[in-house]
Amino acid sequence: MDKVEIVKTLWSKFSSGDYKGSRPLFSEKLEIVWPTSREYYESVEEFIAVNEIFGKDWTFEIRHVENTGSEGVISIVYVTSPSCPNSFYATSVFTFSSHQIARMETYWAFEDGQPEWRKGLSKVY
Repeated sequence: MDKVEIVKTLWSKFSSGDYKGSRPLFSEKLEIVWPTSREYYESVEEFIAVNEIFGKDWTFEIRHVENTGSEGVISIVYVTSPSCPNSFYATSVFTFSSHQIARMETYWAFEDGQPEWRKGLSKVY
């Protein structure tokens, strides 16, 4: 499986709530960083545990995924759940070691509306 396929498989497993099934995709020396909330996880077990608590009804719709060259892949996923009124975009930068995810740095953003101050300055789609 190439690196892009590994990332696609990760999001597919997460969308089906199969967090534990994603375990083989990760290196033993996994590092997960969420800069927007200043959190990090130093093991696969920690990362799987937080996602198990997060819940199993989330959908991670891939909007974009590409190989960045050398050892990297970047993905953008749209994250929704029927049990949550908010939706999110997650932009993740992956690095690999021995065909496993060694580092995943994810920037989370809420989906929201156009701010008042930009009305008339930008268009809404």
